[in-house]
Amino acid sequence: MTDDYLFRSSPRSSYAAKAFAKVNLHLAVGPARADGFHDLVTIFQSLDLADTVRVSLANEQIEQAESSGHGPVRALTVTGQDSNSVPTDATNLAWQAVDAVAVALQAEHAGKLELPPVTVLIEKNIPVAGGMAGGSADAAAALRAANSLFAEQANIELLDEPVLHNIAAQLGSDVPFCLHGYTALGQGRGEKLHAVPTTGTYHWALVANEQGLSTPQVFAEFDQLYQGSPQPDAGDGEKKGPSAVPHDPSLSETTALTAATQSGDVQQLAGLLRNDLQAAALRLRPDLSRILDAGSHAGALAGIVSGSGPTCAFLCADEQTAHYVATEVEKKIAGTRGITAMSPAGGAELIEC
Repeated sequence: MTDDYLFRSSPRSSYAAKAFAKVNLHLAVGPARADGFHDLVTIFQSLDLADTVRVSLANEQIEQAESSGHGPVRALTVTGQDSNSVPTDATNLAWQAVDAVAVALQAEHAGKLELPPVTVLIEKNIPVAGGMAGGSADAAAALRAANSLFAEQANIELLDEPVLHNIAAQLGSDVPFCLHGYTALGQGRGEKLHAVPTTGTYHWALVANEQGLSTPQVFAEFDQLYQGSPQPDAGDGEKKGPSAVPHDPSLSETTALTAATQSGDVQQLAGLLRNDLQAAALRLRPDLSRILDAGSHAGALAGIVSGSGPTCAFLCADEQTAHYVATEVEKKIAGTRGITAMSPAGGAELIEC
């Protein structure tokens, strides 16, 4: 009995968490602000396509190795799809997330807390640089795993959700949503979240690309595309210039889409998908137009570039159609990979493995 008690009460040496991808059902982008960011109104939805992030105690050999950072992380390893494209140093958001949890815990304990050195392992399934928040999802999962591991090792309370949310917002615009998941309305840079009630399950064919797209590059192209374009005239309400001229995004633009998610009407939702970054992504990657056309011809209800791209997301009537669309586009267009997913999924969550 005593041995059993000791075994069960021993601190765990490793925690893993699921990191779910996202799709933007609605992404309205305003002009660049003075700080370089853009005001957004977006409706996020999490997908059941996920990476796994594991934070573990470092072994003695790794503990003695020099780290490229000043926090507890001693090494980061990436395996799986596109793993060679993911940084394995302190520029990785998951690495930064673990360090940030350590800093927050130290702050709560007046800097007197001793936290162990750790390693991070990321198993990739989400396309890298694909507009599906893979890096942000990994960071959110790392927050969960590091919070649990450090709290258990130090025998202290976990950081609470508001603290984790604030850390997530400092790490990146998409990290807060990836932390919480499901369906949410995002404002500001996307970090100000409000849950959106959703009914039903939605089926997606996702077409990833061998060549990624840089999010900052897409936003820069967005700014260049509309630089100097006339803004709507407040006097007559008529927009001048391109139809997608950036303006201050409005919550009123999401009314019909939120009604569609609440009703579970996939046909209605398909007609309301919007991405203001799509024109910029297509300017940088004209080949994405062929993918969008191919998915439409294969039977998707609607297709959009996912976030900053280059992954294209096709909303389909059912699971069978999603599989067919993903397979057909992959066969027809070289350099693509078809994936299927369902939404909404949850946020970053601890798992047993």
